[in-house]
Amino acid sequence: MVRPLTEIEMSKPYVKYLDLPYPEIPEEVIAGMREPLDPDKVLHIHARNDLLNEGYLQGEIGYCILPDGSGYVASLTKMPGVTLEMLEWWFVWHGIESLRYRIWDPDDHYEARVTPRHLKKRLDTSLSLVERNWDTSDFVYENVGDGASSLRISFRSPEAFGFDMDRFVSQPVTAICAHSGPPDEAISRTVFIHFARQTPEGIELRSRFWLGWMILNKKAVRTDFEVDPRRVAGLGRHSPREFHRLAKYLPQIYTENKDRLDRFEDLKTIDFSQ
Repeated sequence: MVRPLTEIEMSKPYVKYLDLPYPEIPEEVIAGMREPLDPDKVLHIHARNDLLNEGYLQGEIGYCILPDGSGYVASLTKMPGVTLEMLEWWFVWHGIESLRYRIWDPDDHYEARVTPRHLKKRLDTSLSLVERNWDTSDFVYENVGDGASSLRISFRSPEAFGFDMDRFVSQPVTAICAHSGPPDEAISRTVFIHFARQTPEGIELRSRFWLGWMILNKKAVRTDFEVDPRRVAGLGRHSPREFHRLAKYLPQIYTENKDRLDRFEDLKTIDFSQ
């Protein structure tokens, strides 16, 4: 059940986005998620630096269970009018307040919080946008396609995720890299990379999820997490929906809110020390 909005949330300028419609998802994206992808066409997690190659890879859209039992989801979202900075700003901004998380995907996003220590870092304007996000976590409650669940999403730098940084910094790209899993488990269940590159029209976002993996010391490590095929298929439906919605509204949300300074005392946090 979705929590009713508070009076404070109802007064926020961006509450208006809750009721705006979802855009249509391109047919080629919908078609790509109808049936499992051929495992031979996936980008293996060990080859994630291939995202830096020019052009496209096999299986840019699709999902499957791999022979080792791990899961894979790939999604491609064209984002006209969106810049790399807008995407970086979004991942600093939206996770620190539940309403911001909800306007992204009102049907499936319910709550979001960060810890006090991580909130201080997110609000530290002496750091770049990407630095403010690295080594912080969002604690969220959402439905990623197979029912609502609580998740910890722990963001890391592209370097920590093993990207070839000489190639990375030489291109107009950015990458949102993270582990996700239940808040009370030390070992993550999923690795994801939202890799964005600049295009003449804006950016294109090439998302990759590897379920049953984690990154340790820049190396991909298979975990013993048993991957549910229903969750993989559900994520294949969820990811295109949330990111095509974000593509439509992010330029306006960014323009209206990028210069509004947040105050620590105005935001709720989740404090595990209490």
